[in-house]
Amino acid sequence: MNRRSGPLASKEPDECRVLLVTSESKIASKRWHRQRLHLVLSAMAHFADELREEGFVVDHRVASSLPAGLQAHCDEFKVERVVAMEPMSWDGRRMLERLGVDLVPNDQFLCHYDDFALWAGDRKALRMEDFYRWQRLRLDILIDCSDSSPQPAGGQWNFDHDNREPPPNDGRAWPATTMFELDEIDRSIIDGFADNLWGAVPDGVWPVTRSQALTRLQEFVETGLAPFGPHEDAMLAEEWKLAHSVLASSLNLGLLHPREVVEAAEVAYRNGDAPINSVEGFVRQIIGWREYVWGVYWLWMPDYRVANTLDVHRPRS
Repeated sequence: MNRRSGPLASKEPDECRVLLVTSESKIASKRWHRQRLHLVLSAMAHFADELREEGFVVDHRVASSLPAGLQAHCDEFKVERVVAMEPMSWDGRRMLERLGVDLVPNDQFLCHYDDFALWAGDRKALRMEDFYRWQRLRLDILIDCSDSSPQPAGGQWNFDHDNREPPPNDGRAWPATTMFELDEIDRSIIDGFADNLWGAVPDGVWPVTRSQALTRLQEFVETGLAPFGPHEDAMLAEEWKLAHSVLASSLNLGLLHPREVVEAAEVAYRNGDAPINSVEGFVRQIIGWREYVWGVYWLWMPDYRVANTLDVHRPRS
């Protein structure tokens, strides 16, 4: 959902047509949480409007499935070539390959899975900490240059020992979260919900546009980043997010790019607005854990889907 990402990054409105498909079978495939389904559908609809305002011709159609929507679009407009960014999932990529779609590399991560596979090589153990340090060096994130060699900012790679304080019970006020006003697109989606959904009605907590996502990023850096570290692993029954960023959905939808997120955090550290333990801990979540899990997923798929290391045989409820 980002104009400067994937194949759209190099295209102008007069060079292509944009297809977005709302898949009825995907919606029917599970019992969705109302806020999650709204998040995806609203972000897609808002993105379509933004592209139209820029001058793109956008075909946002509802179809029984993504392949059906793609075929109908190609038949109607006599399309000879379709280009898309690699999907986040193994099944999604295989589906587009079967449909003859030309794929460009997924750029929503700072380490493509091919690069992760090269890093993994013949290592006997894939330690996240090793991967994280490799990421820091090659991306030049929180690295100080010296006469001898590059060094981690703050003098050490990992400040995890400073970020394990127990949950505070002093009644402190945690950073507030902007609630975004629901517009006509949001209300239309909510009004069209089926009866089998579950969870609270959408209330504007999750960004559905890039502008909203940038607002969420700025408010986290200004109010949440500094206190994030010490209690990043803590939980309180009466506080749903503590000082966490609430940026995961924006990263996963492409409303934000991980590079701009970690750069904003590093600027705060360099300017003296956030301590190294909080900034390092946050950066580790973005370029360490998030990208490590992504790389392992692609490295081990498709066998990974049937792995059962814990020998679990209890049926799903």
